[in-house]
Amino acid sequence: MIQGIVLAAGRSRRFGSDKRHAKLDGQPLLLRTVQRWLEARDEVLDELLVVLREPDEQEQELARQLRGLGVASTFCADAALGMAHSLAWGVLQTPRADGWLIGLGDMPSLQAQSIRAVAHALRPGGIVLPTHGGLRGHPVGFGRDFGRELLALRGDSGARSVLQAHREALQWLELEDPGLLLDVDEPAHLALATRQKV
Repeated sequence: MIQGIVLAAGRSRRFGSDKRHAKLDGQPLLLRTVQRWLEARDEVLDELLVVLREPDEQEQELARQLRGLGVASTFCADAALGMAHSLAWGVLQTPRADGWLIGLGDMPSLQAQSIRAVAHALRPGGIVLPTHGGLRGHPVGFGRDFGRELLALRGDSGARSVLQAHREALQWLELEDPGLLLDVDEPAHLALATRQKV
């Protein structure tokens, strides 16, 4: 079973406030993104875990909201040290997975069929990179053979080192989905996400 992991432990510095709560058509951005992943669930991609920051009151509330959707979450105490720490933490919590689909919590325009397509293309020794118009996006799929390297990740460069070390394993998957390129980093991006909604 492929495990979906949504990274949602960032500090939203460029956004100016906690973007996870920013409203998109009346729904918090993070929950809107998670809804896309729920729509993508099938016999290959069934499990989903959202990685949050250290468990203060605000994070506990987010966890409650996610539970209301039937989605598990976990708190990463080292999230402030960089995205790679959150990614490694999510993989650590899901050791029985056949592979991991790593997504971002600020991508509400991503189509469910794109998430599903990446999951279905994933093989144990492969890394699947979705593209649109030749540009790389998310989510990125890692086969189970890369579990140990994902667990060792540190810093703020995500899984870049794993991609660079295994170019022979990369599979590029071109998809008709501009949403896989749009992560909401600034308030102006909310308008773009609204126009791209599906």
